Amino acid sequence: MPQSRYFVDSTFEKEKRVFLSYEETRHLRVLRKQEGERVELVNGQNQLAQGQIISFGKKEACVEILEFEESLPATVPVILCQAIPRMPRLDLIVEKGTELGMHELWLFVGEKSEKKSPSLPRLRAISISAMKQCGRLDLPKILLKPPLSSWKEEELPYTGFYGDLSPNAPSLLNAKKNDPGTLLFIGPEGGFSSTEKKILESLHIQGVKLHPHVLRTDTAPIVGLSILNA
Repeated sequence: MPQSRYFVDSTFEKEKRVFLSYEETRHLRVLRKQEGERVELVNGQNQLAQGQIISFGKKEACVEILEFEESLPATVPVILCQAIPRMPRLDLIVEKGTELGMHELWLFVGEKSEKKSPSLPRLRAISISAMKQCGRLDLPKILLKPPLSSWKEEELPYTGFYGDLSPNAPSLLNAKKNDPGTLLFIGPEGGFSSTEKKILESLHIQGVKLHPHVLRTDTAPIVGLSILNA
């Protein structure tokens, strides 16, 4: 686990001064950090910086960038396309998806899914926390998408797979390929409807089995991402 890291929504440059948010500043105070001490900063843009605390204000802290490095993402891009689940399950998907290298999260309303759109700023905060803890330097994008009936094959950046509950579906472990990226579709509790399966297959998304057992909608992406990024 990396040492405590602090998120700044800004690009890094040597000797640049950046300001930490109220929440990040509060974390500094909890750890009794003092002016002049060094801290590690991340921005979700594949940059890691070493900074020095310059000053504390009432609601923010000023940190000067001493040096920084850049790196490429550690995993091949996987876009998780998730039918919106209930909030506690969605929180877990965002957290674990970030830890497991999810490149983007596309949320959509399915026939059997939740209909209410979640708060994207709240989900982003969960993802930032997981990114800082797990050591990755890129922050997944989280987007709301329309229902599957509106999707077009030419708009999809990669081919991919969907979780299929059919007993004769091939295993994802055997079906995965060395593609430049993958779309992984996960349905709600109870799986995709027959209509949704037809839509996915028309988009050339292949149905696969993630595990011998039926998985919950928050367990399935964890298993799928683990297989694709193994």
